[in-house]
Amino acid sequence: MDASDELKEVVAEEHSVRLIEQDIYSVLPDTSVLHHYDKRAVLYDLLVRTRLYNIVMWGSSPCDYIEFARQALDSSLDEKFLDAGCGSLLFTARIYVDSDRHIIAFDQSLGMLRRARQRLIKLAGCVPEHIRLLQADLNDLPFHHKSFRTVLCLNVLHQFADAAALISNLNELRSNNGDLYLTSLVSNNRTVGDWYLNVLHRTGEFVPPRDERELRELLDITLDQEIRYNVKGNMAFVTTATSG
Repeated sequence: MDASDELKEVVAEEHSVRLIEQDIYSVLPDTSVLHHYDKRAVLYDLLVRTRLYNIVMWGSSPCDYIEFARQALDSSLDEKFLDAGCGSLLFTARIYVDSDRHIIAFDQSLGMLRRARQRLIKLAGCVPEHIRLLQADLNDLPFHHKSFRTVLCLNVLHQFADAAALISNLNELRSNNGDLYLTSLVSNNRTVGDWYLNVLHRTGEFVPPRDERELRELLDITLDQEIRYNVKGNMAFVTTATSG
């Protein structure tokens, strides 16, 4: 079974899967439309990858994001894994290359996916067979319900005004015994972090910042199940409690 056929197994019939570049597939009807991050992918990576930026601004570290993604990968030995809003695989490429799981990583930004491809090739010499890169829209998830044992959405929720809808839609993609892993920036009485969240909101990068209470209430209402919730600095780490 080739990559296109593998993707068609999990993509709903109303969406057409096609190869648009080497190792990159798309379900978008028009791939020529530029995404917000297409022209910012390089700058984003240069800034966000640094330990100093994350410690100063958010009180967290790239190691925290890598470890959280590793926990998601290790939650099952096999079955399909979805990285929703994968970006350039800035924090996940290495652990994805080393994993045996079947991984579908999708983002709307073709610029980010190109950098993800470049990063995988640098690490492995090619895009590994167990990793599929897909251009798709978080606002219009193209997958069959219950298609994935694990769904990861890393550092995305703070960009969505209707985060409840996104969480609910992502939750529907995991199997009955599956796990959902989410992170989101929150205001948390950190002077630098809270100030920068508001700056990013005023410039249109983020939606109005949510505090811990607001995010917890949103999760409780949307998921209607026990969750594990941890905050480090301005970053909240959330996991559904079905994993061991």
